[in-house]
Amino acid sequence: MGLLLAAAAVAAVTTPELRSELAGEGTKGTLTISSCATHTKTHYGTHRRSTELQFSCTGGWTAQGGGSTYQDVVVGTSSRFESGTKIPVVQVDGTFEQPQDRDPGDDASILALCLSLLAFGVYCLLTGFGSRNGPGFAASWKSLPAPTVTGPLLGGLFTLGVLAALVCAFVL
Repeated sequence: MGLLLAAAAVAAVTTPELRSELAGEGTKGTLTISSCATHTKTHYGTHRRSTELQFSCTGGWTAQGGGSTYQDVVVGTSSRFESGTKIPVVQVDGTFEQPQDRDPGDDASILALCLSLLAFGVYCLLTGFGSRNGPGFAASWKSLPAPTVTGPLLGGLFTLGVLAALVCAFVL
């Protein structure tokens, strides 16, 4: 039951963001950079430590087509830019992001993974797999109701979700 609730909660949070990204919502514009700052973020692993460079640039943003303008807009960037450089930036819900940061791939892969969680959660509910002192995987697979239908259906949904998550994460 926990897997079903987790899949539903994650899908409910991810769906509006994905819908916004796919619809291309937001106001396109240009950021004229006045300054850039460099920040370091340290990641501690089991055997090593790595440091990631992050950049944030500040400047004036002007909407495409001469609409609204904002001063002192801060945008996270992948590299440092010289003062006066113009870069494309999208305004969405009061925040400013670069267009490549609005790609739907990550959110689509999260939703696809929710499909796999949903299929596995239904499998656990139908068979009792994963419960305390419950049957193992092979025994629970044999105890599926209508195994010629539910087995391939749940297995197919799980596989489809995992494959779609991989495709969305690496291709989109």
